[in-house]
Amino acid sequence: MRGQGARGGAPGAPGGAATPAALIKPTRGHSSKGVLSLNWDFAVVGRPETQAQLAQGRSLAKARRVALPRAEAFAAVAGDDPRPLLVMRECGWCEGSDDALLSSRFENEKTILLTQWFHTIKLPNHVLEDDHPLRQLFGDEAPPHLFMATRDGELVVGLDGQQSQSELWDAMDDVLAEVYPGSAKKTVKAAYKLLDQLDRFDEDEERLRERLDSEVEKKGPGSSRFKKLKRQLDETMMDRDRIKDQLLGLLSGPSSELGD
Repeated sequence: MRGQGARGGAPGAPGGAATPAALIKPTRGHSSKGVLSLNWDFAVVGRPETQAQLAQGRSLAKARRVALPRAEAFAAVAGDDPRPLLVMRECGWCEGSDDALLSSRFENEKTILLTQWFHTIKLPNHVLEDDHPLRQLFGDEAPPHLFMATRDGELVVGLDGQQSQSELWDAMDDVLAEVYPGSAKKTVKAAYKLLDQLDRFDEDEERLRERLDSEVEKKGPGSSRFKKLKRQLDETMMDRDRIKDQLLGLLSGPSSELGD
């Protein structure tokens, strides 16, 4: 296994869950907001014999819970998702929040963008109990608050939850570079350009709809100007859909065509 200890600043006294700053830029239009989202999986894992016992009506209390071997634990959380892993463990201070991942001081758009290339998994704090099936994901000494990893766990980059954004992005880049053939940094730049184009098309759509409403009030939907504006609106929406498809293609993984 190739791995590194938890990166980040020295932990300070817990101060309770902070409120994250904006996930993405407040100027983003609805199309960009629809693409950029943080989607967690909440892993529930047990040995096959435990699942069989439950199917037969036996309670979890009667079914012995044991920690899976490390390789099995990684396979269990990876599932069928081909992306590398981003795993966050909740704690008593941040339960129900994303504070270990997201900044409370700066907008988090780049972080959200990078998470699109990861299988994001959130686990409860009791995952550190010795008999929890996924205990071996976190190692024995100084368990990280979150980590990025290849699906097989051969490369793991841990963070302590108090890392800077640049430390977080470097960790994400390290794992992406191991998994994807292209340059994540160049793909991020390309994605930003497409997001900006989506925003412009959203603005154009709003402007054209306002002009269409005004023309209906003045001359009705049969006027030549209305028909012209409607064609422009249809073209704008088609162009926006094309850009959105390009963006979704990029978010499927850094492209080798954008390599160094």
